[in-house]
Amino acid sequence: MDYIDKSGLIGDQRYSDRLTYDGTWENNLYNFVTMVLPKLTKELPRPFKMVGLERDDDTPQHKAIREAMTNCIIHADLMLNSVLKVEKYDNKFVFTNPGLLRLPVEQIYAGEETRARNQRIQNMFRMIGFGENLGSGFPLILSAWNEKHWLKPELIEQRELMQVKLILSIETKEEDAPAKVPVKMSDVLKDVLKDVHKDVLKELTERQVVILETICTSSDVTQQEMSTKLKVSKKTIQREFDAIRKLGININRQDGRKEGEWVIRIEK
Repeated sequence: MDYIDKSGLIGDQRYSDRLTYDGTWENNLYNFVTMVLPKLTKELPRPFKMVGLERDDDTPQHKAIREAMTNCIIHADLMLNSVLKVEKYDNKFVFTNPGLLRLPVEQIYAGEETRARNQRIQNMFRMIGFGENLGSGFPLILSAWNEKHWLKPELIEQRELMQVKLILSIETKEEDAPAKVPVKMSDVLKDVLKDVHKDVLKELTERQVVILETICTSSDVTQQEMSTKLKVSKKTIQREFDAIRKLGININRQDGRKEGEWVIRIEK
């Protein structure tokens, strides 16, 4: 078993986090799953939702990641001398398990019931609340990804390597993306962006406009405070900053993270 986080890398970093056989933990399937799942899902958005008097943070996308993780194990051929690997990137999750599919890929996408190779492990996962009902796992993943307009999950059988790979991208397919509509801006922001070409302004998303509006009204706001305000992860805020800068709207922090302020400059 091997978990490797290749997200948020800086310079020549090979990975930002890893869980493998290093003697610091008891390496069994239960520990691997319960330690890795929170690492995978910690940056997925959790919209505020109440069920009765309790908040429900278990979104379809969190369930899909959990299902992908358990599927990776219950369908693995544990008799092969290979690695069960989970990888996290800035824009995708990759689950790789030894062994080949027991049904053609087309039938799995069509919702055909797949019999687990390791049924006892599957039953144990269900007893602790992991894994959906028989046959509903992969359709659940497809539905959760479709709901977010993310790229369709890729299930790949690599026969030459005797392994199966599931790629869950968290990027939006252009033709599936919601149509852009003009985003309203305050007069203050319009004045700040007066030198930006109107075609560039059309590329700004609603979230990016909120970020710019926030900077205009509270220049000392931190990225963490923006993350809390918009109910998204800090890495999502950082990606939005990068996207805004690519449009020629430079946002820079002056005089430090805690005491400093944001300054907006327009490339001409």
